Amino acid sequence: MSSARPAPVELVADGDRRFADEERTFLHVRLRAVTFLLSAGLALVLARDLTFGRGPAWPLQAAATVAMAFLATLLSAARTFSTRGLKLMEVAAFGLAAVVVMIHLWHAQLSATVRGDPTSLVAGSKDAVIGATIVMFTYALLVPAPYGCAWRAIAAIAACPVATEALLFLVHPEVFRLARRVATDQRIGETMSLLATSALLAAYGAYLVHTMRVRAREARQFNQYRLRDEIGAGGMGAVYLAEHRLLKRPCALKVILPERAGDPRSLERFEQEVRATAQLSDPHIVEVYDYGRTEDGTFFYVMEYLHGLSLDGLVGRHGPLPPGRVIYLLRQVCQALAEAHAAGLVHRDLTPANIFAARRGRQYDFVKVLDFGLVEAVVARNEDGSSRRGAAPGTPQYMAPEQITGDRAIDGRCDLYTLGGVAYTLLTGRPPFVGETADEVRTAQVREAVVPPSHHRPEIPPDLEEVVLRCLTKDPEARFQSAEDLEAGLASCTSASDWDARKAADWWREIGRTLAT
Repeated sequence: MSSARPAPVELVADGDRRFADEERTFLHVRLRAVTFLLSAGLALVLARDLTFGRGPAWPLQAAATVAMAFLATLLSAARTFSTRGLKLMEVAAFGLAAVVVMIHLWHAQLSATVRGDPTSLVAGSKDAVIGATIVMFTYALLVPAPYGCAWRAIAAIAACPVATEALLFLVHPEVFRLARRVATDQRIGETMSLLATSALLAAYGAYLVHTMRVRAREARQFNQYRLRDEIGAGGMGAVYLAEHRLLKRPCALKVILPERAGDPRSLERFEQEVRATAQLSDPHIVEVYDYGRTEDGTFFYVMEYLHGLSLDGLVGRHGPLPPGRVIYLLRQVCQALAEAHAAGLVHRDLTPANIFAARRGRQYDFVKVLDFGLVEAVVARNEDGSSRRGAAPGTPQYMAPEQITGDRAIDGRCDLYTLGGVAYTLLTGRPPFVGETADEVRTAQVREAVVPPSHHRPEIPPDLEEVVLRCLTKDPEARFQSAEDLEAGLASCTSASDWDARKAADWWREIGRTLAT
């Protein structure tokens, strides 16, 4: 119900990064879980060894446990790490775990040798294999990595017990002599087979996990479109930056989930509406390239990808706009509405969030109206064309009274009311009506007189204020009767010549340099 909900399309600075952000976030979450698990495991092993007097290396084990807990805490902090940083922490976490296995094996074998206990010597070797196996499977199943990287990591972990035993025999020959008393070929074979089998199973598990992730990514394709990043969301679904697989053209793909779209007839009406919208040729209406359904019934449509800011974002970043610029932007919206209304399409949800100030070639502040006709298509209507009472689609801060009450037929003058609310927000930085709840705002839209925008910003020209207040009249008969009439009213304002294409280009170039620094 907030006027600041995400715009259907927003600017993405680096459209070629594909799923890089998603992959980094996934790795971050998995590493955080892994470090917590390994911290708990190392702490339990340390407690066991100290309790049963098997802890000659407890200082080193305690240091490794603290280091692992530090990594877990670091990964839990509210900050973003680079992929390289996360990979280094991945190496550190599993390196610590492998080192603990090696330290434990080293001291267990030395302790068994001092006691002359060959049985404990064999048990120490098997404990090391079990520990290495746990670390290998933890890596394979929980850390996202390509199969080749996972296999190399698993092989390195599997080699740790073997390398430790070899070094131990070399440095302490007495360990080797004791081991020869019990280390028959059969027992050595069993231990090595267990270690090798564990490594192979872990590697195969890594292969399966990686394959499933690749297939899941490939499944995130809609016909010939490949999804990249989610760039917006709304009540009907989500919007993704996408790419045509053959043309390599960036576009915005909106997914409409069947359960969000209502009954099948409503979804069918929406599909017809998208088809009709695609026939509109006004350059200020976002261009629809394609639409379709996936095998699971998800409906989607594809529109042009825009560079710039929504008017919501523009006001949010830079505050109320100059009157001349407001007129310049709204006149373009009127042109879009004129063609849509002539085609029988009523937007019904014009807000600053779905009007975009775009860069189009060398043109700046080039308006694009988004989501044309979407709400109209999914609202149940009476046979006479009016909305059923209680069916009140739209954003409360910008809804026309007749939209809320449902007591009369909805036509293009509904859009002119909402456009008046957009103008009010652009001029003052706030919508014409606010309240604690959506119901309070709807009640105000129907019953309360709007406070003149000059009350919030005295420098607003009187003639422009008169145009805005006429748009916000409760009675549709007292408003401008067409988008053409409203555009003419805006053009006649004294501030209409204060902003033009040259000033728009200068503003965007200056802001671009500012943002770049």
